[in-house]
Amino acid sequence: MTDSKPTKWAIAQYWANTPDEDGRKIFAPHLGLEDPCCFTCGWYSERWKEGRSARRAWERARLERAHIIPAGLGGSDKVDNIILMCTPCHEESPDWFSPWEMAIWISKRADRPSAELEQVNDWIAAINDVPQFREMLGEMATREDGTEVVLAAMRRSLAGAVVHGAGVGLRRSTMTAIARRTVQEVRGAPYLPPFPVSRARCSIPLQQEAGE
Repeated sequence: MTDSKPTKWAIAQYWANTPDEDGRKIFAPHLGLEDPCCFTCGWYSERWKEGRSARRAWERARLERAHIIPAGLGGSDKVDNIILMCTPCHEESPDWFSPWEMAIWISKRADRPSAELEQVNDWIAAINDVPQFREMLGEMATREDGTEVVLAAMRRSLAGAVVHGAGVGLRRSTMTAIARRTVQEVRGAPYLPPFPVSRARCSIPLQQEAGE
């Protein structure tokens, strides 16, 4: 089936060349043509560009084409009715017959940091969810090989995770599981938080490394 929507690059170019009084400031307040980002919250990833041309970076960007007036309510697939949003913005934006509601929603939308900074913040939050991880780091700081031991354990713990969806990255809940599993391996003892059901069904023994 042929995609009738304009390309991301064409959308970015259209809105970049649209005067503020004709809608750019309303529907694309964060738009800068050289650096791909969500029009409404400014979210971006440093990996999208990485030496690519602006056109290729926009096409690579993990942004979704969103109708201002939904297609189901008569909105067209023309470039003047489509803006680029990150997935959370697209999912939470209003599906309404008038552009006015979309404009109001965008004006109140909170900014998001870059994908990379969000990952850092998620790791910090995940580690805070597992205070035993911080305790373990303090213990390992006294060992000459402490950093290598912790990093090796984290790499092995990553083998128990999977990224849910292309380009999404690790979720905070998965990071928390990695931190918990790392504590378990480094300390050589299972650690599970209080749980309202039998742990027997949830306990998985540590996998032995090859050759052990």
